[in-house]
Amino acid sequence: MKKIFLLLTVFSMVFASCEPLEDIHNAIDAKETVIVGDANYTLTDDDYSDLGLNYGSFSSIDDVKTDIPPFLADKYPAWGKSSTVNLGYKLYIGNAFSVDNYNLVQADYTTSGSSLLGFESTATPADHLVGILTTNISSPEEGDYASAQYYQFTGGAYTVTPTVSLEENLDYGTTAGDLTTTSAGAWAHHSGSSNQLMYAAENLTMAGYPTSNVGGSLALSSSGSEDVNTALASIITTNMVYSSALIKLSTVGGGTYFFHLMEEDGSYSYSARVGAKDDGSGKILFGIGATSSSLTYGTTAYDLDMTYLLVTSYNIATGVANLHVLSSVSNTEPTTPEATSTGSAGNSANRIGIRQGSGGPTALIDGIRVSNTWSSIMSNAVLADEVVGNKESYTVNYTYSGGAWTLPTTGFYAITDTDFADMGISNFGSSTSADDYLPTFLNIKFPYAKVGDELQVLYKYVSSSSGPQTRGNSFTKTGNNTWDTYKSTIDKTTGFGHDGTVWVIDNTIKYTLTAADYTLVGNGNYGNFDVRTGRDEETEASRVAKINTILLNNFPNDAEGQKYIVSYNIYNGAAGVWQLAVIKTGGAYVKQ
Repeated sequence: MKKIFLLLTVFSMVFASCEPLEDIHNAIDAKETVIVGDANYTLTDDDYSDLGLNYGSFSSIDDVKTDIPPFLADKYPAWGKSSTVNLGYKLYIGNAFSVDNYNLVQADYTTSGSSLLGFESTATPADHLVGILTTNISSPEEGDYASAQYYQFTGGAYTVTPTVSLEENLDYGTTAGDLTTTSAGAWAHHSGSSNQLMYAAENLTMAGYPTSNVGGSLALSSSGSEDVNTALASIITTNMVYSSALIKLSTVGGGTYFFHLMEEDGSYSYSARVGAKDDGSGKILFGIGATSSSLTYGTTAYDLDMTYLLVTSYNIATGVANLHVLSSVSNTEPTTPEATSTGSAGNSANRIGIRQGSGGPTALIDGIRVSNTWSSIMSNAVLADEVVGNKESYTVNYTYSGGAWTLPTTGFYAITDTDFADMGISNFGSSTSADDYLPTFLNIKFPYAKVGDELQVLYKYVSSSSGPQTRGNSFTKTGNNTWDTYKSTIDKTTGFGHDGTVWVIDNTIKYTLTAADYTLVGNGNYGNFDVRTGRDEETEASRVAKINTILLNNFPNDAEGQKYIVSYNIYNGAAGVWQLAVIKTGGAYVKQ
């Protein structure tokens, strides 16, 4: 009989529709089978990339709630209501505390009564630093740190008019050749084999640097041996002398100096000798010798084939020379140089020398300047007189506590230069992670720390992109006699459930009753619920009551709102498995 009715239906559709099977197909499609699935899944690097999370983690639970439902819908397109996924992912929870690096500026020193770029020698900086930090750091939070970096003069100061003594753009045409010939004598040979130091038509450039993107450049060769020099327009005999150049190294060797100040031609009274060497991994370490060919090298590894601005200072009165390596122009002299060297005092600056020697680099040099102030290295404008003098740099750390900046006392330690020396390094950086050193160091430094003790540690970190800065982290003493590092990114698992329409964050736990559970509620003989008419578990209310007893017994500490999908055995004339969804409400589990 069923076949007859189906044939009649199909026969009638032939005359009622242009596509007689279309309605049948639509009816079948409309009755989509709901698949209930369960999975444990951890996001991969590719998943984070697909989600646009380039740091490989979520920054908030709200982002998880927003981004994961469409991700799961795409990954499990056939799964429907009551499906669950326990999703593992990385969550960024923030640093243990914030460290604000603050370098004092002229306006800050003015509040102390100083017209100098630094506290006067008679001032007490601690009397002013709290007020300066309060004014300049907005919205600090309890427990944050501020690293105040400042100068203080060690004695008297002097006034100087910023003056450029040399601006060399190397603008000698578009044809390469040996430098002394191409420059028509502007550069003179003074040592080594003649006509080996070349002029290149390619120039170097850096935004904001006044001697940039003009003419050509000097081409140093690691196999060359010629040394040349050019004279300054005005000789500098007192106070400070600054020299600078754009440089791009294509190879680097064992190390020697290649750029320096010098006195008269024929004199070997060289100052502020700048050199470079291989760091052991194909990158560059820059160094300086105040008046010696033995250089002090910095610790930052710089890249080949990148343009950097080298700036040196030489104090004629003290013999101290500093080197700064910049990837962009800085209008103020950085607090901490890349390298420092102390040599003989009293050398005047008459010329700039370029040297090719054994162990030297292959490089282009351009945009050479010499002046008596940092400001006139960075500008060709007419600048106001500056008050300068010998000064020292200092760093003092404060913490924000009780609504004010105070000096930290307990639970705090700042790594000193001596500590770094004990660890065999000078600072932390990308290749010297603090986490690799500090747990061992803290064990040695604080041998009597107790399990659970927490220490907030600040330290110097040097970055090739941002230079020296103060960073920090929190460490906790653990039972295995070490110090655990606070992790800003944690592994987290969150449950998601399908509500019939979309995926939502869900704390549902899927639980299957055990033999002990059936025994607990008096159903141990058969290990099931008898749901036949007239039997104890015929009504759903009776089954909910027994499941409530089981869950409260097994999981007494569950919070309000905890959900379960409980699978249980039934007998209704045949064995089977049913499910019941419950939620903890008012201290008891009730049906959802």
